[in-house]
Amino acid sequence: MKNKMLFAISALLMVLLGTSDALRGIFSPLFLKGFGFSESAIGVIVSASYLGNLVFLLFGGSLLDKLGLKKSMIIFIFMMMLSLLLLVFGYIYAILIAGFFLTLGLSTLLNTSINIASDSFSETKSLVYLNILFFMQGIGTSGSQLLLSPFSESQRVWNITLITLALLMIPILIILTKSNMKERKEENVESTRNEGKIEYKGLVLLVLALSFYTIAEHGVTNYIISYGIAEGNTSAVMGRYLALYSLGIMSGRLILGALMAKLGERKMISISLILGTISFFLIFFCSMLFLTFIAGFVISTLYPTLVALSRNFVPPSYGSRATTRVVSLASVFDIIFNFSFGFMTERFTFQSSMKILPLMMALALIVSIPLLRKRPE
Repeated sequence: MKNKMLFAISALLMVLLGTSDALRGIFSPLFLKGFGFSESAIGVIVSASYLGNLVFLLFGGSLLDKLGLKKSMIIFIFMMMLSLLLLVFGYIYAILIAGFFLTLGLSTLLNTSINIASDSFSETKSLVYLNILFFMQGIGTSGSQLLLSPFSESQRVWNITLITLALLMIPILIILTKSNMKERKEENVESTRNEGKIEYKGLVLLVLALSFYTIAEHGVTNYIISYGIAEGNTSAVMGRYLALYSLGIMSGRLILGALMAKLGERKMISISLILGTISFFLIFFCSMLFLTFIAGFVISTLYPTLVALSRNFVPPSYGSRATTRVVSLASVFDIIFNFSFGFMTERFTFQSSMKILPLMMALALIVSIPLLRKRPE
């Protein structure tokens, strides 16, 4: 493995990003009871977070290509620190909206930057290390939920958490400035465009596959508890099924990430989508909720691997832009689905509406067939 120190600080950064991403949900009782905001106001905050993801991904890719990965990440981390400190004043509603717009947008952009930086860890096993890093992000998310949930109404803990996250990013910044990071060779943009090296068909298929997949994955996370209650289960029981799903994703990234080095990314994507489609159909068409761990496990490597695949369809000088644009376009589909899902449940009931998730996974599989047969130059 190359650049062990870079990998170590990337792992720490992923833990911090996972923790940061979880704060919105953990401290929602503080926003409601402590700060006095309404449920609809919290909904605006969630929407602002999604908007931050889109805006930063759309513009961040160009910055990555122009400044390079190392300089861009230093800027992003510094901005992330300031955004976390801004949230200390989140008892002011406008600042809370702005803070989550910035932190969630920057978190997604840093997450994507680390995906791009995975080439610095190994020439042949970059996806293995990438999935380990996503596993570390899961530790940050789950660990913060476990440790901080008992203090979800405490403004003091909220402030301490934000300041601690910002301070822990200082050593990451210092080490990053001294690290060696693989930069992609710049090429003349016009010449590469004229040579036809941007494979637009592959990128379109990849956006569709990633869109259908993220709708299915996030659909379980966002709605399975409500679905289970509608099926007659208690919230406590459904919470355990959701926890098993998250545990499956975490453990799968660690175990299947290592297996990917032997099978290759294309075979792993195919196998994961096939098994994911089967498990999702069994869960939502046959009510086999106990399979949530298996479902999470088999799909665990899909998101980071599909995102990393985007760089195979463009010249090196377009790599960062392609990655961020693919993720941002997939996010648009995800947002549209989540916006319309509430209307679907009102019209067709929760039980019927959730059956769209295995259909989305099946569509991701179908779209990926020509995508994975393709052999980019």
